[in-house]
Formats: sequence, structure tokens, C-alpha cells
Amino acid sequence: MSTYGYIRWLLRPDLDDDAPPHTYAFRCLTLIEGDGDDRECDAKSPVSTDPTEPQTWAFAHLRDHPDHTSYAEVTEHPWVMWRGGPA
Repeated sequence: MSTYGYIRWLLRPDLDDDAPPHTYAFRCLTLIEGDGDDRECDAKSPVSTDPTEPQTWAFAHLRDHPDHTSYAEVTEHPWVMWRGGPA
């Protein structure tokens, strides 16, 4: 005979002192024309815990490539699962 139990889980932001840091980056979304097959630039900033550093990279990338005007922010925020007791 087997006994099964259900566990209720809670997903929440990891705010503990030992949690990984929040990180930020930008990537260039500008389409580069190819031989009938457009693709994204694929350039990416370094990952940083300071949200302004990737913004500085985006302006430098724009200086080097004046037609690259579309970007996406890539953020990482740690989350953790907690046992919330029986369901």
C-alpha cells in the first residue's frame, strides 16, 4: 500500500541575503538585410548588476552602427520555490 501527499508550493522573488543578484543587459534587435533572409544584429551588451551600464553599451553600439535603433532589455531576477504546507 502506498501513501501519497500533496504539497503546496509558493513561487516568490528571492530576497534572501544569499540570492543571486538582479542582472541587466541589452541586445540589438535591428534586422540586417541578407540574401533574402533578414536576421537580427545579435550584438549584446555585457551582463551587469548596474542597469545603466548596458544602456551605455547601447549608445556606443548606435555610434558604431547609426542605423541600429532597436533594442531589448534582458533582465534576470531570481525567484525561489517555497513549500507552503499540505495542499
